[in-house]
Amino acid sequence: MASILDVLNAEQRKAVEQIDGPVMVFAGAGTGKTKTLTARIAYMVAEKDIKPYNILAITFTKKATNEMKERLQAILDDDAKQLNISTIHSLCVKILRRYIDEIGYARNFEIIDDEDVQKILGDIFKTLDVDKKAFSTKIAAKMIGDYKNGIGQLNSIINPIYEAYEAYLKKNNFLDFDDLLIKTEELFKKSNDVLEVYRRYFHYILVDEFQDTNAVQYNIIKMLAGGLENLFVVGDDDQSIYSFRGATIDNMLNFTKDFPNALVVKLQTNYRSHNSILKGANAVIRNNQIREPKQLHSDIPGSLNDVIIQEAYYHEAEVRYVINEIVHLVKHDGYNYSDIAVLYRNSAISRNFEMAFLEERIPYNIFGGFSYLKRKEIKDIISYFRFICDPNRITHFKRIINITSKGIGDKTIAKVVEYMETFDISLFDAIDKIYSENPSSKNTALVEFKDMIKDFIEVIETMPLIEFFDYLVEKTGYLAELEEEDFINNTTRVDNIKEFKSVLYNIDENINDVGLTQKDKVRIGIDDIMLDQSFDEDARSDAVTLSTIHSVKGLEFEVVFVVALEEGIFPSVRDDVEIEEERRVAYVAFTRAKSKIYLSFAQSRLIYGRVVKNRISRFLTEYLTAEDVQESVQQAKEKEETSSGELRVGAKVNHKYFGYGKVVAIDDMFVQIIFDKDQSIKKIKRDYPHIKVLE
Repeated sequence: MASILDVLNAEQRKAVEQIDGPVMVFAGAGTGKTKTLTARIAYMVAEKDIKPYNILAITFTKKATNEMKERLQAILDDDAKQLNISTIHSLCVKILRRYIDEIGYARNFEIIDDEDVQKILGDIFKTLDVDKKAFSTKIAAKMIGDYKNGIGQLNSIINPIYEAYEAYLKKNNFLDFDDLLIKTEELFKKSNDVLEVYRRYFHYILVDEFQDTNAVQYNIIKMLAGGLENLFVVGDDDQSIYSFRGATIDNMLNFTKDFPNALVVKLQTNYRSHNSILKGANAVIRNNQIREPKQLHSDIPGSLNDVIIQEAYYHEAEVRYVINEIVHLVKHDGYNYSDIAVLYRNSAISRNFEMAFLEERIPYNIFGGFSYLKRKEIKDIISYFRFICDPNRITHFKRIINITSKGIGDKTIAKVVEYMETFDISLFDAIDKIYSENPSSKNTALVEFKDMIKDFIEVIETMPLIEFFDYLVEKTGYLAELEEEDFINNTTRVDNIKEFKSVLYNIDENINDVGLTQKDKVRIGIDDIMLDQSFDEDARSDAVTLSTIHSVKGLEFEVVFVVALEEGIFPSVRDDVEIEEERRVAYVAFTRAKSKIYLSFAQSRLIYGRVVKNRISRFLTEYLTAEDVQESVQQAKEKEETSSGELRVGAKVNHKYFGYGKVVAIDDMFVQIIFDKDQSIKKIKRDYPHIKVLE
């Protein structure tokens, strides 16, 4: 087993070889955390003769569990099958199935999902006569979940609902997802005998991604380890970015208080990034006060060209710059599209890049999410506009009818279609005919829907499209519905539909032929958008990644563009944002890059239907304080101010708008350049100020 230790560096080896007692490992980004963890388990079994069934390894995703099992299976063979490797929720279910009767539940308890929770709360609302218009079951479920996870309090409104909910679960022998942790903690506190069973069984406990644990999870872990205190935890406080899920950085920072004799190891040798990139990331994160001091470093020095800062006057120039650089990286520098990621703090920023990638035929994947135009809320909005432009489109009628008019079933919709076809009448006339024959509550809802759409058809012609958008989402109640969902699920669907105002703004500005109605403009504009998606979508294995930063934690890319580094966007302007966590998000973004990083911002940006002027992000300013980064920026500035070569046939050039290219012809007045991006040849005045000779 010496071969395992031989491939570890001094820091990793120290963490692996200290078997007994508490060990705390601060594993910086790219420092070999998983390698260290699996090596430690293999070393314990093969070299220290520790029985594999006495080892418990806790992970926080099923995927991580499976990956760890596969790695250890390759090293330990059959011994790996006896290891206890599990998510903490799976562990708690196994414990409760054996001993939950100790706290008054039957062992055949049922685990309920979110849909079940909603149904139960619906019954409780009826019993307590709660006004659903003032307080919904979804908000109640969110508040109860936050309370159980220790990140929220119960107020006078929710408290009786919570008490009734808990009584209902107890009576019916139900546990929700949060209860799996809470009831395990309660069991261990009440029954020391049960706790001792597991302490005698799990002699050694290892915890991965410790920075993502919440208070209840840590309490369970501490109780299990309380006997022998052979507890090994590994994580990175600088990458703790999930407080909205209840995770707390305090668990890492308080570990040595809970275990004063703990060995603390810091993994600071990064095997992912060039050192030139890490210096800027270190300069950012050191501004956080609540952290364990550490400094990432790499044996790969890199160069001053690894960090590029780009300022754009307008967001469109930022997008154009990113597109041109990606084309150049792929065509001339040997990178694949899959080596490149464009990262942003706010998912609404993705729209401009998606549109540009579609236009330039650059393959891309939305990581950890959907393409902007394929997101449900955007498809809903497009259906509204399509239906307003053509109120006989059954497809869009079916999509939007139950957004506004709840409870319209498939049979009613089928009847509308049947009447349209049988009597050869419009959809609106079919609704009127159905209502005249049977003025039921469902058919009344159909008429109300029809009247609302007729109102939209008239109103859209009286105002700019972005004002009409506000009118539509308000009157349909769609905005309020999404606001509630965002509050409950911590999603950004409201931001996504508000960003659609930017699409409408461009339609209003750019499609302005005489005689066009607003509905004509919408038809043309949305058709253009949808047609852009029709290019070949095969072979997406080689594609640029577009992603929010949270979705790529743990991943790495050769080249990373971090865009929209502006105050109000990154860091976010939201009141509930804790600035140190925002800085940790920035740190995660900067440490995804292996060989090259681009950091960009725009002086003005169209977002949510309005043009805003934001200051440069404090995180970019902090990044620029790194000595090598300052030198790199200064060199780039000097290079831009002075021509680096003669404008001649064969010379490589960079044009501010068209990107990289090569001179193919030249005379006294003009230069002809073939551009990389689309292989077009353009004739430009040779003294044009935005042509830069590269060689």
